[in-house]
Amino acid sequence: MRYSYEFKKECVELFKQGKWMETPEGVTQEAFRKKIRYWVRLVDFHGEEILKHKEQDKKWTTEEKFKWISKVLVGNSYKSVAIEAGISSGQLYNWVNKYKKFGYNSLVIKKRGRNPEMNDKQENTNIDMYPLYWTNQ
Repeated sequence: MRYSYEFKKECVELFKQGKWMETPEGVTQEAFRKKIRYWVRLVDFHGEEILKHKEQDKKWTTEEKFKWISKVLVGNSYKSVAIEAGISSGQLYNWVNKYKKFGYNSLVIKKRGRNPEMNDKQENTNIDMYPLYWTNQ
């Protein structure tokens, strides 16, 4: 479920007053309260702007990723480092696993999608409608 910035902000404010927002339908109370506590930690570390939806995902450089990975490797928890970085702990976990398995070079951003050279090639579109074995000869 995707929550609006205003809703998240209200949940955080109520939590700081010692109250809970009513749990939305389709979500367990335990999961929702866990999410609110996570938002509170994010706000305490980064400010309320962190609760806004981002238009595009940030492109992390290899050095930035390694900075956060090294904090985990020296003994900090995934959760605390992820909150400090402003990312999900799952994303950080993926980076650390990649680093452990494949090393520093696995953190380099690789372009995805079709090679632009392939889009420029002219393909033969003059294909016979009937293969040879269909024609009477």
